[in-house]
Amino acid sequence: MTDTPQQEMPRRLISIVVPALNEADNVPGLLVRFAALAAAHAEYDFELVLVDDGSTDGTADLLLDAADPAHRVTAVRLSRRFGSHYAISAGFDVARGDVAVVLGADLQEPPSLIADFIAGWESGSDVVWGVRRTRTGRSVSQELFSKSFSLLFSRYAKLENYPAEGPSGVLVTRAVMDELAKMPERNRNVLALIAWLGFTQTRVDYDQVARKHGESRWTRRRMLQLAVDSLIQFSSMPLRLCTFTGLGVAFLGLLYAVFLVVRVLVGVDTPPGWSTVLVVVLLLGGLQLTVIGVMGEYLWRAVEETRARPLFVVRDVRTAEPTGGSSQPQRAAP
Repeated sequence: MTDTPQQEMPRRLISIVVPALNEADNVPGLLVRFAALAAAHAEYDFELVLVDDGSTDGTADLLLDAADPAHRVTAVRLSRRFGSHYAISAGFDVARGDVAVVLGADLQEPPSLIADFIAGWESGSDVVWGVRRTRTGRSVSQELFSKSFSLLFSRYAKLENYPAEGPSGVLVTRAVMDELAKMPERNRNVLALIAWLGFTQTRVDYDQVARKHGESRWTRRRMLQLAVDSLIQFSSMPLRLCTFTGLGVAFLGLLYAVFLVVRVLVGVDTPPGWSTVLVVVLLLGGLQLTVIGVMGEYLWRAVEETRARPLFVVRDVRTAEPTGGSSQPQRAAP
């Protein structure tokens, strides 16, 4: 009687997805951290997928030239700047791992966060959120705006799994990535879409470290754009706010009319007031234009959805060659 040889279980692959815009100075540190990660978790295989979101400083080329031949390193170049949430979607499209971890190219997440992500996944979670306890490199106004939006969004978007403090970094399983690929929504907040999908979700808290090179690309204008897109995509609150505001103004107008009638009944003259009329006209006119503008935002997004343009355009996908350098582009579009 001979023993049947046991079949070795395939090693699981973890994809590290990093959206990047002009992060050439951070590429050496990113590769060092990736090598340390692979060494610290030898029971898994790792691949690094950097999505170059229209960089002009050669971020992707530098990554491939400096990559260790023993590591799996892939650079995805988009045809122009689409935004970090679209870059994350492009990274998920290319990632081959059983799970994918989204991190920033600025290296502000501590190395211990990856271990916490993996522990959450090993415990049975399909989504593990990274939530910052402390933040660095932001002005008081930016921090106030970010916290206010996160609280407002978590309340009105009806996404129970979305961290109220706002997530930064996330681990998702292959099942989540496959379902996310079926959601080609424009003006997207990919983190909110992940929260909407459900599955088993948990969170880990961490302290953000200071950025060593460059500065954040999240300007106030882009933060505001993401806030508007997210609220309109996941909540009817702006439309309902317009409805309630209109009802409130109508109620105030009714009270003012009753007030004038009472003045007449008690014998108090009401002299004509052009200033009062002007204020009322301007108030009502401004309110009507605001309501039309909010409805226009929803209408514009509906028009964009019907165009069915691709979420992003990939210029090329290149992998580091065992002898150094990079391979030829694998494809030109998603």
